Amino acid sequence: MKLSFSHKLQSESDVRSIQSMEGHGFTCVELFFPERESLDEQTLNMIDEVSATTNLYLTAHLPYKNLNIASIYQYVRESSTDLLVSIIDDLSDYIDIVTLHTGYAQFGSGSLDRAIENNILSLAKICDRAGQNDIMVGVENAMNERHMVGKTFREMEAILKGVDRGNLGITFDVGHAQLTGNIEDYLSRKEYILEVHAHDNFGYTDEHLPIGEGKVNWNRVYETVNAWDCPLVLEQRTFEEGLRSVKYLQSLSAETGPYYRLNLLLARIREAKTSKDLLHINSDMIELSESALQTGGTGSTINHIVSSCRDAMVCRMAEIVQASMADKAGYPRFKYALLATGSFGRSEMSVESDQDTILVLDDDVDEAGREYFKKFSEALVEQLAAGGFDRCRGNMMASNPKWRGTIAELISRLDNSYERSVIMDSRYIYGDRPLSHRFMKTLHNKLHMDPYYSLELAISAVKADVGLEGDSLKIEYFGDAEDAFNIKKYGFRIFSASVKALAARHAITRTNVSDRLWKLEDLGVIDATQFKRFMFAYDQLTRVMMLGYVHNIKKGIVSNEYVQPYLLSKKDRDGLKESLRIVKELQGVVSSEFAIAKNLL
Repeated sequence: MKLSFSHKLQSESDVRSIQSMEGHGFTCVELFFPERESLDEQTLNMIDEVSATTNLYLTAHLPYKNLNIASIYQYVRESSTDLLVSIIDDLSDYIDIVTLHTGYAQFGSGSLDRAIENNILSLAKICDRAGQNDIMVGVENAMNERHMVGKTFREMEAILKGVDRGNLGITFDVGHAQLTGNIEDYLSRKEYILEVHAHDNFGYTDEHLPIGEGKVNWNRVYETVNAWDCPLVLEQRTFEEGLRSVKYLQSLSAETGPYYRLNLLLARIREAKTSKDLLHINSDMIELSESALQTGGTGSTINHIVSSCRDAMVCRMAEIVQASMADKAGYPRFKYALLATGSFGRSEMSVESDQDTILVLDDDVDEAGREYFKKFSEALVEQLAAGGFDRCRGNMMASNPKWRGTIAELISRLDNSYERSVIMDSRYIYGDRPLSHRFMKTLHNKLHMDPYYSLELAISAVKADVGLEGDSLKIEYFGDAEDAFNIKKYGFRIFSASVKALAARHAITRTNVSDRLWKLEDLGVIDATQFKRFMFAYDQLTRVMMLGYVHNIKKGIVSNEYVQPYLLSKKDRDGLKESLRIVKELQGVVSSEFAIAKNLL
């Protein structure tokens, strides 16, 4: 893998910036030309200077603004193609790979097929000209805009096969594939990939965030692309953000880094044979979480470590249990879906979080099938508990008949607002994914049609007392400590309930708190400044909860509800207080959104 950064080249300061890149570990640079214009003499001179004064491997991102090589209008298509060919000629002495966009389809029936055909015609001409200069052409997979060509791997493959040129491949844009939900399609087709574009997002729009600051599973991506012999191009808005991405990548590959160690744990989980194997891994997961905290890891880091391990444990143990039942009962004859719920469903697990699962059964399941899934879920829960993943103290598990049944049965059993609130956080883990989606769609439709549900959540969030008066924390007695602070009761639960109330009101179906906050910003419910403050509070509250847990467990107390503020560093103590002030601000947003006056509750 060649580490690269996508850099504009418009001034001498850009030249200086590119010349500094080798000192930061880069071996390659992608020269980025977004505008529809030919390369002038000044730009060519700057390219020549970069080439002469660095050892960087050069690639180029060709213009895409106001170009469309897929256009139904011949003049637009040909003029776009001719401009790209001209730029390739100008760059031929310096580069070996160019990246370009596929264009977009016009409105109307059959427009996509026609756009694919036009892409093939244009790319054939571009590749023939590039081939004369031994240049490879990477066509970039599209993001999730409606009329873009190349959103699916099928469309990209159709283009490549239609052009049928040896110098045409794919520039795999990870951020775009996150938006279209098909990252795995590209990770499994190394033979097509010429270059990788790396940036992050929350799954809604093309944000080009630094790596690790969105929702892409970089553990999975990096372990694959790191072995590829091609440029990995960081596409962030500034070089400083690119350096943040470099630091994150280093943490993935450094043997002492938390993400590298997490990948080793996940590999061991996938190879586990018994619950005893998982028990040893569970201990190592706790040790890794403590280590990550000591080196400055956030609460989100711990959530990611634990939730990733728990997901893998459930999937592996489900495979083991199902295989062990096959000799006597065979494999299941009916579809089923295992879902995580609660903190497990939100991917916000701490090391003391317990099992929260539900089992959705096919509508056609018969009594024999129900008996099979009864034994399956009981064995799964028992084996996970033996592997260190404790049973739910509230018995919200698939082994409980209440949380095992068809879609209609499960939804009809929701007795109160608390149960509806918990199950709202459900997400797919194992089994039949379409069945889980059908359950979640039915559940959210029911919740969003209830005008009182979100209001009940909002009232609960607004009337709760945040544990901060002025600069003083609400102190209680806990264990042998007289200065303990209940961070869950007076902080995190209020924060989480406030976000959930807003999510329910605006029909947001994502489960994770950070996902919900991002969507609230996207919808204009909160602004960018509020989003950053709320994310700070979320990270700090979860970090302090984990610090409290580590302290308590060393004293033989299994709890992450209480922390002793004066055992925290000054930075964490000040961060906790600021987070609680932010929780009050969030309560104010909820109060305003629902027109609830706290003094009238």
